Formats: sequence, structure tokens, C-alpha cells
Amino acid sequence: MADISDSVDPTMPVPESTVPSKDANAESSTLTHETASGEHEDMPPLEGETVGPQPVSLPKSPAAIAHALGGGDVVLILDLPEVFTIGYDCVSFTAKHFGGVKDIPPGAHLVWVAHPNGTSVRCGAWITSSTQHKVHVLQWDKYNEILTVPSSAEARIQANSLANIHSKLIPYGDPASVNDQQQGTHIQGAAHDDNEVIWNRLTSCISETLLNRLTGQHNGDWFVSTVDKVRGVALIPAEIELENRISSSLQGRDLNFIFSQTAKTYSAAGVGSLRTQEATDASHHIISTLADPEKALSEDDFIGEFQFAYIVGTHMGNDACLQQWWYMLLKLILRSYSLIADRPALVEALLRSSAAQINHSLKHLETSVFDYSERQSRDLRLALTIYKRRLQEDGLGTPSVNLALSQIEAAVVQSPLGWDINKDSYIRQGTFMTEDGDIVAMETTDLEAEDERGEFAPEVVELDESGREKGLVSWTN
Repeated sequence: MADISDSVDPTMPVPESTVPSKDANAESSTLTHETASGEHEDMPPLEGETVGPQPVSLPKSPAAIAHALGGGDVVLILDLPEVFTIGYDCVSFTAKHFGGVKDIPPGAHLVWVAHPNGTSVRCGAWITSSTQHKVHVLQWDKYNEILTVPSSAEARIQANSLANIHSKLIPYGDPASVNDQQQGTHIQGAAHDDNEVIWNRLTSCISETLLNRLTGQHNGDWFVSTVDKVRGVALIPAEIELENRISSSLQGRDLNFIFSQTAKTYSAAGVGSLRTQEATDASHHIISTLADPEKALSEDDFIGEFQFAYIVGTHMGNDACLQQWWYMLLKLILRSYSLIADRPALVEALLRSSAAQINHSLKHLETSVFDYSERQSRDLRLALTIYKRRLQEDGLGTPSVNLALSQIEAAVVQSPLGWDINKDSYIRQGTFMTEDGDIVAMETTDLEAEDERGEFAPEVVELDESGREKGLVSWTN
């Protein structure tokens, strides 16, 4: 990382993409990195000094320093390798000599980095931007290969020297503008004009309080990675394999979701039909969890956890968060039928978030959440079909909830899914051809339990010694 303090040449490597900059004659100078103690990074180690990868503990994040250059918050990332993959919010790209991003609008934002080979662990940090034009300084630890924070002295040096490099930083709204004459750079994700709009829909309920609770970090920068785990949930095989391949310095942290995958949706005190209802309808579980005075939660906490799981799962390639997202969508949101009567605004917000996530996944990600698991994708189609059927038959839907559900319908009916979630469109029987060419008839029982709900539901009755139901009137005896 180039030292941009006033005591040395203020020139810093210009943030570039993967090809030469507009100025073909521009030089990429590498300057020594001076620490707060006056030592230089390129000096040989002292006798007895340990050099090389060491287990790392994150230092306290220095307070963000305000700048007077306007435009919004700034994120600086020090000491990145010459060519690296960078991502922030809905866009990602490979850049040379990346310095940072400017003009960041208010809200929660995720910045992440990774080796460009695409097979490495992604490391990222959440920041919260405001109208105070703060400078957030992050640093790449080249020994442990993780994103961390610099010392307070280094962060202040970089913030105070921001004027020297501000014009070279990548604008948040148009990452291609700095290097628009370069060839071979491919910016993935949302179009420039859509980035902020889409991101706001995906993160509308992610707050500092939520990030503090979920990550267990309270220092102002909330670090996440591919290998973070959901507390209390057993690792899946893919997570175990990844954990065995990475260095010990990059062991994942535990994420503290209130809505745990291991929790039962019914109360221990419930018996009979009450327990059955709570087991098949997650509304009581959601309401009781939000109402727990010890947890002090709001509806935004539920929505925020759902949004956090999706973002970290897809952007960081975190399998644990993807599993959490699928759990919340399939087992809680789309199984909380009576929640509409008690918390219609919450249901509307959850359905709108789901629609935004599905749209984003299908249109702006190379690998969508539906590629993650064929079984869960099939379960989602069935859950949506049943959910809409309940709303229509039981008259539960409000105009705003119905509109939010229609946004999900519009998303899944498009290619490549092509789903029609109307109850009469779900295929219950048909034929298929085996590998030997035989035509076999088959019938699905996916909706069997739903068909037998209500007045058609089976009942347990008591029989007499003759095998007849007790309590029936006999006209022969």
C-alpha cells in the first residue's frame, strides 16, 4: 500500500481494472509503508522477530473520520495485491491497484475482496454510511490473507491524505467511469443506475444494531467471510470440506440468528390440535419470538435477519447463510398463514423482500439460489402454490399482501423458472420416459396433505366392539 502522508510523494497507485489505464504512460510506483512507529514494511525483521502467517485477532476498528470533499462516504482498502477481485453491493469486478470507492450513499453496504482465480475464500466487511461523509479504512493482511482494520494512526494518515487520491477512487454509482477506455474489464451484477435501487430493496432493514447482534462485533466495521457459520447448526459436507482446506487463521466466526433452524415452531405446553396447528403454521412461533421481552426484537429484526442471510449467502458464497435463508423462507415465511391477520405489514415486507431477492438472484448473479439446491427449489414452488391457495380460500390476503405476492409470482413465472403457482396448474400426474425408453405413468402426492385440510381432513374416532364409530345413531337396534 502506498504511503500518502505529506512527508512522502503523495502519488498513489490509481484504481484500475484488469487492463491498462487511459494514460498508457502512467507509472505504478510501489512506495514503502511506514507504520506508526516509524518502521518500514520493507525493512528486514529484527533478530528474534517472527515473520510469516500468524493467527490473527481483529483489532478494534478506529472511528471513521469525516472528510470535507463531499459526495458521500469513502471506503479505502490498503495493501491489496496488484490484481484482485473487488465487490461492493450489487457489483463486482477485477481491478489493478484498487484504492477504494467514493460517493457511497447512506445505508448499510457490503464490501468484499477475493483472489481473482475464483476459488478462494471471500472476505468482506459491512459498513454503515450516513450523511456525515466518513472515511472507512480497511486493510488486507497479506500474511493471513484476510480483511482487517489498520491501526488508528494509519487510518488517520490515510483519511487526512484523502484529497490526494479522491479523484482516482471509483465512484459508487459508476465503477466503469474511471477506466471506461480499458479493454477486457467485465463488471458483474446490476447496471450502474440500478445498483443503489436494488441494494436498498435488499438491505432495507439491516442496521448497526442488527449487525452487532448477528456478528458479535461492536467496533463499527462488521467482518464476514465465506467460512462463517450459523451458531448451533451442524456443518454441511461442503462447509466441512472448505474448513479443512483453509488456513487456521481464517476460521469462521459464529453468526447469531435469533430464528434458529433447530428451534421448534410449537410450544411445549401445546397439546392436541393446538400443537398440530403450531407445528404446521409458524405464525405463533414468529409472534412469540418477537414478543419475548428478553430478546427485545422488532419486526425489522426478523426482516433484517432474512436479508442478511441472503446477502452474505450469495455475495460471500457462504453455505451456512444460504441454508439459513432457505429455512426462513420455506419453514417460517411461507408457512405463517395466520400471521397475515395479526401482522399484515410484516407479511407484506417479508414478501417484498423475497421478491427482490428472487429477482436479484435470477437477473444479477451468475449462479442463482435456485442452482444451489434442486430439492429446495422444488419445495419453494410447492410452498408458494400452497401459500397462495390458503390466501385465496381462507380470505386472508389484504390488498397490499396480495400485491407483494404478485411480485413474487411475476419473478418466478419468468425464464428460467417458468413457474405458475396457481393451484390448478401444479402437475399432479403425468408420464415420463425411462432410460430404456419405457413410458411410465406417475402421480405426485405433494398436495395430498393440503387437499385433506379443513373439512376434508381425516379425524381420529373411537370404535365400539363391533368396529363401528361410537356415538352414531343406529336405526336397526
